[in-house]
Amino acid sequence: MNKLYFVTLGCAKNRVDTEWIVSLLRGTAELVDEPDKADLLLVNTCAFIEDAREESVDTLLELGARKLDHQRLIVLGCLPQRYSADLAQSLPEADLLVGTSRLGDLPRLLAEKATGLHADPGAGSWLPETPLPRASTLSGPAAYLKVAEGCDRRCAYCAVPLIRGGRHSLPLAHLVEEARMLVEAGARELNLIAQDLSSWGRDLSPPSRLIDLVRELSALQGLSWIRLLYLYPTAVLEADFAELFTVPRVVPYVDMPLQHVATPVLEAMGRGYDGPTAREVVKMVQKLPQHVFVRTTFLVGHPGETEEAFAELEAFVKETGFHHLGVFAYSPEEGTRAHGLPCVDRATAEARRDRLMALQQKVSTRLVKKLKGRTVQVLVEKFDAENWIWTGRHAGQAPEVDGHVILTNCDCRAGDFIPVRVVETDAYDLVGTP
Repeated sequence: MNKLYFVTLGCAKNRVDTEWIVSLLRGTAELVDEPDKADLLLVNTCAFIEDAREESVDTLLELGARKLDHQRLIVLGCLPQRYSADLAQSLPEADLLVGTSRLGDLPRLLAEKATGLHADPGAGSWLPETPLPRASTLSGPAAYLKVAEGCDRRCAYCAVPLIRGGRHSLPLAHLVEEARMLVEAGARELNLIAQDLSSWGRDLSPPSRLIDLVRELSALQGLSWIRLLYLYPTAVLEADFAELFTVPRVVPYVDMPLQHVATPVLEAMGRGYDGPTAREVVKMVQKLPQHVFVRTTFLVGHPGETEEAFAELEAFVKETGFHHLGVFAYSPEEGTRAHGLPCVDRATAEARRDRLMALQQKVSTRLVKKLKGRTVQVLVEKFDAENWIWTGRHAGQAPEVDGHVILTNCDCRAGDFIPVRVVETDAYDLVGTP
């Protein structure tokens, strides 16, 4: 039986791909936690932006340099899918390269001891034909449920459609069965993900709606939280958007990547909405009867972003009060419509990113402080043996990106839901006592 050492880079969708692969290899391989113990070194790569590519290449070079004679280095995912032959030539350390379109072939390729490149550029991404039982690598009580792959939107800066192809939704029954298996394995929280979650089901025959899926998932016994991640902003304008948050178990949390608020920049990005619409969308979310926590993402340094446009974005962040915010510096991506257009230099884009994040830290500190003295429901996740404390999250904190709740004097177990009184706060984390 092969021993696998797995490194997953990039987004949550990559994490699910890794979990699917491990499920496919069940019975023929086992995971190990150190590369020196492995026969196969697998790296699920990211190629979304320059920083992600650099991290992927650095990881591959590091593993390649320490690879033992009997080991094979397997490169998976976005990097071989996008750069195919170029990557195979420039990375002789790799024994096998498998793009997103061929991930389902990996068990056969490993059994055959195949070498070289296996990717179909432009073919999109593989999805399992039947639900796969998988163990969540996120945490015991939380899991991601990837409901679709690819994206039909063609934002000017984005390489995702070039790598992952157009939108391909998994059927409702498939997802409910996969979710059921995750819950039976101990998941109390399901985080729904896709490149564009709000468009799930529109490509199915007959078409389905996100709210149909959410209602079905809500009926699963043992599931407590459903979180909706990566909603396209204009989805807020649709008739059934507010209804999503009336479904039992859907947490009051909205993740929508606005990307900018200055109309000229949004037009250059090809986002399909203008600045006033972006502002209206946020107001509509903030007016929902549930107290909704809002996360968004902005892209700075994009072609067309002047100092005036960036100043407008800064003012918007300051006045709006997002609970959580991520910022990326623009990375020109070959094959996209924005590639080659004049833009600010990398140093300027990164400086703008840092300014916006520094501003958001002040906003977050102010908003989180309002929770001090309140009691929040917390999902207990992990025990920190070094500091002898449990940590968890409240409904307004998504996994991996939004901070956590440090639990003092907690006699609890992973998967417990407990009321916690908040006694201390900082910009992102809370300290609380059950």
